[in-house]
Amino acid sequence: MWTVSDEALFAGYAAGDPQAAAVFVQRFENQVYGLARAMAGAPAEAEEIAQEAFVRAWKYAASFDERRGSVAAWLLRVTRNVAL
Repeated sequence: MWTVSDEALFAGYAAGDPQAAAVFVQRFENQVYGLARAMAGAPAEAEEIAQEAFVRAWKYAASFDERRGSVAAWLLRVTRNVAL
């Protein structure tokens, strides 16, 4: 199991490292899906929201600024925006 910081793991995810991506998704999937489920209600819709949130997190990784908050907080904002 990876014991690196969220920020270091996110950097690997953003760079396209498949191993980092797998660990990143595993680390945050419950939080992301939980928020998506709370906002969407339906499990199938929540799964789509969660998947799109991870895609957008990778696509827009350059917009993450650790001075403004944690990786988890940023990822949950991305998830919220997808759900809306």
